[in-house]
Amino acid sequence: MPATTVSALRAHLVQDLKALAGSSDLVLHVLVSPHRKCSGLFPHTTIPQKQRPKLLQQDYLILISQSPSNDSSAMCLVSAVEVVLYSLPTTHASLVYISKVDSTGQVVPGAGSPTASLVKSLLRWFTQPSTRPSPLVRIQLFARAQNQYLFPNSSDHPGKRVLTDVKLCRWWKDVLTDLVEKHKEDVNPPEGDAAASTTPALWQCFYLFPSLSLMEAEYMLKNAKSSGQPEVATSATWVYSHPYASPHSRSFGITSRSAAEGGSPIESVLDIFDQIPTFPDDPKARFLHELAETDKAEANAPARKKLKARHSDPTEQEDEGGEGSPKPSTPIPKKAPSISQDEFWERMTFRQECSSGAVTGFFTVDLITPVPASTTTQDHSARSPSHLEEEESTEALGSTTSEAEVGTIPAPMVARIMASLGNLDFGSTDKAKHASQLLTESIKGLSNGLTETSAVDPTADSSMAAEGEDYYSKYIASSFTVNNPPLPARLAPQEVANGASSSAAAPAVNVLQVRKKKRPAA
Repeated sequence: MPATTVSALRAHLVQDLKALAGSSDLVLHVLVSPHRKCSGLFPHTTIPQKQRPKLLQQDYLILISQSPSNDSSAMCLVSAVEVVLYSLPTTHASLVYISKVDSTGQVVPGAGSPTASLVKSLLRWFTQPSTRPSPLVRIQLFARAQNQYLFPNSSDHPGKRVLTDVKLCRWWKDVLTDLVEKHKEDVNPPEGDAAASTTPALWQCFYLFPSLSLMEAEYMLKNAKSSGQPEVATSATWVYSHPYASPHSRSFGITSRSAAEGGSPIESVLDIFDQIPTFPDDPKARFLHELAETDKAEANAPARKKLKARHSDPTEQEDEGGEGSPKPSTPIPKKAPSISQDEFWERMTFRQECSSGAVTGFFTVDLITPVPASTTTQDHSARSPSHLEEEESTEALGSTTSEAEVGTIPAPMVARIMASLGNLDFGSTDKAKHASQLLTESIKGLSNGLTETSAVDPTADSSMAAEGEDYYSKYIASSFTVNNPPLPARLAPQEVANGASSSAAAPAVNVLQVRKKKRPAA
């Protein structure tokens, strides 16, 4: 990653957000934790402890506040995104998990909501060639409609539009499709260019709605499109399935360190515990935990009595319990349950999160970038945290100050800010303004005294503050102004209907009357 990771990310987000419609003042908070060792991504792996590779984790929390131009007293939080980045140095792969996305509905009138722009800009940061964390990037999320995720009571505000389950899935599919399209436009060289002979990046897009067939999913997504909004042709190909049958899926799982160092492909199929990661607040993770607990209980249960038919065979009795048969000195450890990927996802259909009546969706987008071996070491050594794995021999991964960690804040501090955000109230405009001020002061207070060294290593001496400007304004917060044409006013449904029919005369409607049969004269 670039040497000034947080500063470059903040500048990248500000540049994209300046294209928002309307006139307003915005404040962007970028909270990024340093890389740290992660043991919870594959907690039930079948790989022995000594053969497990080192995995790294990094937390991202992006907050945006907005106010009318030249009115800083009305500054209020409007959008937030929580993302977790997992790095697998042995396979040069990264997992980007979009944990939560939420808004307060406190958008300035005439200005555009920054939620979609923020998500797209952040995902472009993880996928564009100059800033991607590794050659192989997988973006995953679980779409489940709720009133609020990050801003408590924000659904009470009338300005917040909570998407339904189907519209939320449609929104995420459109966002990811736009990401793929923009990446192809920016990265692929034009025809006739000398660089056109290079192999382009490969995108693989997967989505799955448990308990729904492909036909049902396509029909619901098509009807979720806004009225009057035409379908846009796209080159992104979506596969209605889970991503773990892909040939590249093995790179995003956990493999033994010896197999990864040897570089030879393994023909055996990975277990679900070695291939499906356990993300926070993810139904797949809860199901994996239950499967692991069930298998553990079965392994510790007393041996069952053999069937009578088995005892009736004297040959088997002699082989199993005869005097000449060798007895194992140590019990053979029980392997993880041999459940296939298809069976796992079939049983996911009956889970509570997927069968409660609301539509939920799993989305996965893979970016497979072929990088020559000569450039992989040079171009990605600064961007990928794989070099940190070599420094773990000193048992001081967190105390090593790396250029890529400059501008980060300790992971416990990010967790504390998240906890503070969950205790605030965004039910009205006044409450949201007050909550935004409290959270801003909390971030300033926690970051007071941080230095480039103390952010990576909390035990380091933080008496020497950053010279010139404090850590908060240098790395975390950024204020900027947007001055663009406002959004067109939304028309009411009746106005839209009248506007659509004003260009042509309304067709005449003939109402047929029932003819009554005349009675004959008496």
